[in-house]
Amino acid sequence: MKKIKYIATIILMIGMAINAYAQAGRIPADQAKQMQVQLKLTDVQTTKLTTVLQQIDNEHANDKTAQANFKNWQATRNTKAMINYVLKQMDADALRIEQILTPEQNKTFQEMVAKRRDGLKKMADSQK
Repeated sequence: MKKIKYIATIILMIGMAINAYAQAGRIPADQAKQMQVQLKLTDVQTTKLTTVLQQIDNEHANDKTAQANFKNWQATRNTKAMINYVLKQMDADALRIEQILTPEQNKTFQEMVAKRRDGLKKMADSQK
């Protein structure tokens, strides 16, 4: 039993390290450039998207309630609550991004969001 807990703790620590590394690479300008290629955005759209992504990033960084909730969820290992919160935020953020896109780009963007949502939902469903 102790071995299982030890292995689970190691896996959790590795997962948190990977997550921290992935989050560090989320620079709004880089995200916008990546989406420019994926969605075939114009330079004007990319500039607007960069601004929106920077606003979203700032709002998330300054949301003290969410930060407190995440600390609580981590302490209680409530992964399902974390994932549900992220899904809710992802929907709100997607609405802001959709306003910049053409209908054709929106369709591709919705497919991208749906793929991320499905992955997160599977993780949430696998939790207790």
